[in-house]
Amino acid sequence: RAVVIGWTVPTGVMLLLCSLGLLVGRRAPATSRAGCVRCGEEDSLHQLMAALRDEAAKRGRDSDLGKFEKLRKLGPQGQTSPKQVVEHVVLQLGAGNDEAAFAFTSLPPWRAGTHRSNTDWSKRMDWAKSRVISGQPSGALVDESSFGQLLSERFAFLRQTQAYRLVGDDSEWQQKRGREKMTAVKEYVVEVETADGEDRLVKFVLVYNWLVHCHLISNVAVLSANTERYFPGTGSDLSQHDI
Repeated sequence: RAVVIGWTVPTGVMLLLCSLGLLVGRRAPATSRAGCVRCGEEDSLHQLMAALRDEAAKRGRDSDLGKFEKLRKLGPQGQTSPKQVVEHVVLQLGAGNDEAAFAFTSLPPWRAGTHRSNTDWSKRMDWAKSRVISGQPSGALVDESSFGQLLSERFAFLRQTQAYRLVGDDSEWQQKRGREKMTAVKEYVVEVETADGEDRLVKFVLVYNWLVHCHLISNVAVLSANTERYFPGTGSDLSQHDI
C-alpha cells in the first residue's frame, strides 16, 4: 500500500496512477494510520478510483489529439492510419497550415529514391490532375509554391473549414473484414462545413508510400457543394468534429 494525496492506496492502483502520469504525494508517516477511520478511508479510495476512471476515459478520447500533434511536428510516419492522415490534413488546412498538407501529399514513384533521406520531396502530386493507376499515383506535379496556388484556386474552402465528418466507411484502415490490405489504395469521403456556412462533400484518395510507411494523398475531388440532397439531414449539423 502507498499513500496518494493523503489516502492509503493498494500498490496495483498506485502503479496504474503512475502509468497515467498522475501526481503522487509523499508517503504519509506510519503513525497517521493509527488515527484513521476505516470507513473514511474506504470512501476516499472510492472517490480516487472514480477520478481515475474518468481520467483514463478522457485520455482514451484524446489519444488522436496527441497523434495529430506528433504528425504536425514530425510529418508522415509509420503506424499512421489513412484516416488519421485525412483528418490531420483537414484540420491543418482549417488552421491555415498549407505546408502540412503538402507534406502529406503523394510523391510519384519515378521520383522516389532508395530511402526517404535521398529522395527529392520538392514536388508532389497535383490534387486536381493526378490519378491512381495500378495502385500508383500518376499525373501532373506541383512544387510547394504551386501547391499553395492550387489550394487557392480549387480548394480554398478547405482553408475555411469550421467542422467536418467522415461519410461512409470511416474505419482506420478500410480493410473490409480482411478483404483489403492495409497498404491498399484508400478513399475517404469527408463532409466539410465552411465558415460561410457552405457544405462540401470531398473525396480523398490515398496511396501507401513505402519510404515513409504511411498513406499520402494523391487526388482530391469535390463531389458536391451541397450535401443535403445526397445525404438528407447531414447538412444541418456538423458537430462531430469542430475546428
